[in-house]
Amino acid sequence: MLSRRRLSLLAVTALLALVTAAACGGGQAKSARAARYKADTTVVFKAVVDAVNIKHKVERADAPTGVVLTVPRWHEPEGNYEDMDASGNAAMLQDGSVLLRFEVRVVTGTSPGELAVEVIPHVAQMRSGYARPVDLKPGDLAIPGWVEGKTDDLYVNINAKLKAYEVKPGA
Repeated sequence: MLSRRRLSLLAVTALLALVTAAACGGGQAKSARAARYKADTTVVFKAVVDAVNIKHKVERADAPTGVVLTVPRWHEPEGNYEDMDASGNAAMLQDGSVLLRFEVRVVTGTSPGELAVEVIPHVAQMRSGYARPVDLKPGDLAIPGWVEGKTDDLYVNINAKLKAYEVKPGA
């Protein structure tokens, strides 16, 4: 059973996620997710790498496959970064801490000559009583709402870099 403090933290986190979504413009994130681009694959891929580098460290960028992987980063249950020790590891993980990494793919769009971008969050969570983090699959109710916000933020940054190449709906 969840304690009152834990329930309060969950309620505050959910409220912050809603406020953040409203402030960032849920419509902006929705259109960024649906965006299609008409440009050379290398141009789109470079823009994706540049956009990812704004808030994340790139671990691997593979142009031939169109895949960018970010360095996994630990977050507190509320979404803030965990403190790091001198070796670059999370100093002290707590129950509910989340390890987040993004996989960003440049893929073929729905129409010939168009490209799209997919942002896939990979999430693992520390749980008391477990020796290792538990992998959370997409749609798992244990995934904190702020993960969706960080995913939307990445889509919006990518879309901003590629705005000049965006195919307008119905065009």
